[in-house]
Amino acid sequence: MFSQTTDYAIRAAIDIATRPEAEPVLASELARSLGIPQHYLSKILQQLVRADVLVSTRGRRGGFVLRRPATQIKLRQVVAPFENLRRCDECILGQPVCNSAGACPLHDFWKEVRERYLKELDTRTLQDMATFQLKRFKVMDPALYKTLIHAPGHSSLQAAAKAAPARKPKRATRRQA
Repeated sequence: MFSQTTDYAIRAAIDIATRPEAEPVLASELARSLGIPQHYLSKILQQLVRADVLVSTRGRRGGFVLRRPATQIKLRQVVAPFENLRRCDECILGQPVCNSAGACPLHDFWKEVRERYLKELDTRTLQDMATFQLKRFKVMDPALYKTLIHAPGHSSLQAAAKAAPARKPKRATRRQA
């Protein structure tokens, strides 16, 4: 449904939302962790900066961060720079006039789908998607998890696992009778 560019933008935004809030991430790091060509992703990230979704900082501690908390960024804000959402208003069969008075055979169906689609874009936040993604990883079969190395949030979970102190296994003790 989305173009590849939009797909990359959503994946990058979700990945940034899974990271600690004030921690900038470099385009090269995002590209590597998501399996997206770096030059292409850099252009996408700059477009998200222009759309006020991200902030870009140059320099030694630079990178990309969300402009606002993930709870305040709607999916529509990530999608709109890359998709022509006005196309949703057009007839799905391409008729020049398609309304209640002169409807195409799919008019009622498309109206319901269009309304649901736009509602989801307006209500889903980056936080919703980041939370879903991280929960999904936690209950996922380990074999499947290993195959999803380029999924958004995967690198965040790996970094958190490395930062967590290693647990020592409890030693079994024998009771003396």
